[in-house]
Amino acid sequence: MPEIAEPRSVLIVDHMLEGLQSLRSIISVLGYKQVQVASSVNMALSLFRELKFDLCFVCYDLGQGEKNGLQLLQELQFEGLRKYQQCFVLVVDSEKSELLFGSPENAPDTYISKPFDPHHIRQRVDKVMRVKASIKPLEVLLDKGEWDEALQVSVILSQLYPGLKIFLERLRGLMMLQLKRYDKAFELFSALLKVKDESWVRVAVAVSAYGCGKFKEAQSQLDHVLNRQQVCLEAFIWRSRLHRLEGEWNQALSLMLRAVKLQPTVSILQADLGNLASYNEDWTLAAEAFKASVKYARYSAFQNPDAYFALVYSLLRQVSSDVGLSQEAQAEAVRIIEQAQRDFMDEPVIQFKSRLLSAEIYRLAGGIERSSSMANLALGAFKELPVDDQAMWIDLLTDSLESTPLEGQAGECKQDLTRQMAQLSWGRHNLKGMMDFRKGDLKGARTQFRTALKERPDNPSIALNLVQVALELCRRVTGDSVHKLLHESDQTLYELQYAALTERQQKRFKNLTSRLADQVTKHV
Repeated sequence: MPEIAEPRSVLIVDHMLEGLQSLRSIISVLGYKQVQVASSVNMALSLFRELKFDLCFVCYDLGQGEKNGLQLLQELQFEGLRKYQQCFVLVVDSEKSELLFGSPENAPDTYISKPFDPHHIRQRVDKVMRVKASIKPLEVLLDKGEWDEALQVSVILSQLYPGLKIFLERLRGLMMLQLKRYDKAFELFSALLKVKDESWVRVAVAVSAYGCGKFKEAQSQLDHVLNRQQVCLEAFIWRSRLHRLEGEWNQALSLMLRAVKLQPTVSILQADLGNLASYNEDWTLAAEAFKASVKYARYSAFQNPDAYFALVYSLLRQVSSDVGLSQEAQAEAVRIIEQAQRDFMDEPVIQFKSRLLSAEIYRLAGGIERSSSMANLALGAFKELPVDDQAMWIDLLTDSLESTPLEGQAGECKQDLTRQMAQLSWGRHNLKGMMDFRKGDLKGARTQFRTALKERPDNPSIALNLVQVALELCRRVTGDSVHKLLHESDQTLYELQYAALTERQQKRFKNLTSRLADQVTKHV
């Protein structure tokens, strides 16, 4: 293998001053002079947004109630800041490392444990950096997103460096998943499993099998991991998804609870838990989950206004309509809405939605005059939105203002937008899809809805249209086509934030998930 090149810069992430100083001293002795430090994930993210680091040492444990070290890798990946050419070393107790490395995608390059041993750290880092120097042409392509060329280079490198075969096959499998070549990925990871029976390999087989529509195989692999290891975050998450797919929402909720207990500071896990709890109408759990999701997503790419609104909806639905909204619940709901308005100050859609939801809060609290005033403000804010956004949120407006004095005005807005819908590309595709569906041209309708959703991926109505036509198609096709349709439908539904949908959309969502589960039982 070629000689390694020293990293130009190093970042250490640890909340303990003693650990920072100790590791910094060791790294300086090893010859790395440009060393930065951070005490939290958010601080590290800020540094990564401004600076380039070649080597990062990050402690898994960054304090009680704080984001852990693995979350730094996940959030860098989500923001597109994590590069294959960078080296990430996780500082974690050796007995915990097996439990944490169940992800085929978000794993660190290596790990070390405390107390720090300079000789051991040098060995670990040197080994990883030699590997990276050997496969640099591949990592350059991966950082550019040139997946097909990277696949070809990985084959060549496997021949040059037989000792790196398993490492390169893992990368090749991840590239296939990125390209949605699930059959190829399943074949590769299944072969790898015969050589290396580890949790991350079985999870990779399961993910690939899910993409192929081989849901029973995916379940088998995940159950094997959980029966053998008992604690594996990725296995909990994916097994929960498969329970959802089969309509077993209570079991899905139970497994997601276990995943959240493992990593309670992961905002997207908390949001998933909130959506599952909302589906099961466990509003207390839903409110707790969304509250945590909002807390841990702040100042990161995971910050999502839907979590704020879902939290308010959950709080409101905890209250019986016969009892009304208490002053305490009202105050908390209003505070969350105000926080959303501050956090998304420059987004007119969020300001509109916040006012609309505030009207609902005051209505439930018995403040009819304040509710009416806020509803008027929401309607005014809606009319100021671009036509594209108005068309996106007209269902929310009409559903929210139904049976109120503004119901007629909301209806007029909807009629006007229906006439203007043809001006929007995604609107034309959506309308054409609905016309094709009524005429019985299901394949044509699916094509139109897929195009519309690609242009406007945040539109839940289009997503639900796509799932409905896909499930209708399942009655007409056989074999692999059915499996692809089932996979597409489940993926589309999973990406919707159930708790943030309107009540009508939620009813439709539940109907479609029930139909999906029936189709899965029938065809798998």
